[in-house]
Amino acid sequence: MVDWLVITADCTEAGRGVRGYTLAGFLRTYFGRRAVAMQSPEEWRHAPIKAATAFVGLPSSLTPEELQRLRTDSRQVVPFDYLDQQELAWNIEQETTLRRTSDRYLKPWFERAWRHDLQMGMLPIRRYSRFTAAVVCDRCSRRLGSRPEAIHDVAFLGRPNETRMYVDGQVEMVDQRFHWIRDVKRDAPQLKFWGGLVEVYPDSRERLHATYGQFDDLMHTEKKVGFAAYYRAIRSSRVALAPGGNVPWTYRHYESLYAGAVLATIDYRERDMLIPLPSEGVVHVPDGAPVLPAVHKALELSRRTPRLGEQHFTHLEQYLRFGAYSSRRPALLNRFTAQLAS
Repeated sequence: MVDWLVITADCTEAGRGVRGYTLAGFLRTYFGRRAVAMQSPEEWRHAPIKAATAFVGLPSSLTPEELQRLRTDSRQVVPFDYLDQQELAWNIEQETTLRRTSDRYLKPWFERAWRHDLQMGMLPIRRYSRFTAAVVCDRCSRRLGSRPEAIHDVAFLGRPNETRMYVDGQVEMVDQRFHWIRDVKRDAPQLKFWGGLVEVYPDSRERLHATYGQFDDLMHTEKKVGFAAYYRAIRSSRVALAPGGNVPWTYRHYESLYAGAVLATIDYRERDMLIPLPSEGVVHVPDGAPVLPAVHKALELSRRTPRLGEQHFTHLEQYLRFGAYSSRRPALLNRFTAQLAS
């Protein structure tokens, strides 16, 4: 028997991280490879591994009978999904079985408004080596006395994703990224803005044009930006925007905080992620509210609290080591395992 078993999702065409490799890698960071096994449903059917805790990736081909067998072989079964959707990823038959065996379910973020009648927990999100490299280079530069000069007031770069928002028990599609960039660039032209929309696919362009009219002025001047150039721009900005992605969680929060910018974010006062945002020095934009008041508040915070970026770095380093998971940072593991306690 192993301590942890991750059974990957197999009814999705998504990448390995979404199927469950991210969760397995996170656990192996702290417990090592021997304590953490990973199997696809097909591998489990042919050579099932028993575990103290088995995580079941969804959507899955596992039948209710197989899920019941898994529960017999494990002390605890915890379903999870990494999909960018508000809905849970099980089918009706799987839901009936899993609700009898577990009252927990993990997703990359948490919303207090959810009404799933479950103990909803949070998953570790994928970390990128290029991000860690950028953070390390930045910290070395600062130690050598090179402080970033703020040449931009506000920065954001990204695709015009529609964000799936959970509102009064229903899922609504909101063009939050588009709205925020439009408001800053058109209604506050005095602000020095870096970024804009990139990689707008034909179907998105057609929909946005039909809804909002011409928006060429909201596009970034370059079609594609490498991560190093992107991080340098955020590092040279007073305020970074963090609207939602396909759903309310996004990598932008941690990239911006590590870069030292003051964050104007989709409202996380009633949401959460496994790596929590700082309780101070972050400006939350209420759902449906305009972004400009938050931008001006964040700019004022930047002027009044020049060391706020260092405070945010210290906060994140409680859980990460230069943006990466590390066995030297047990606080994050403790936060994760606390969700599994009965």
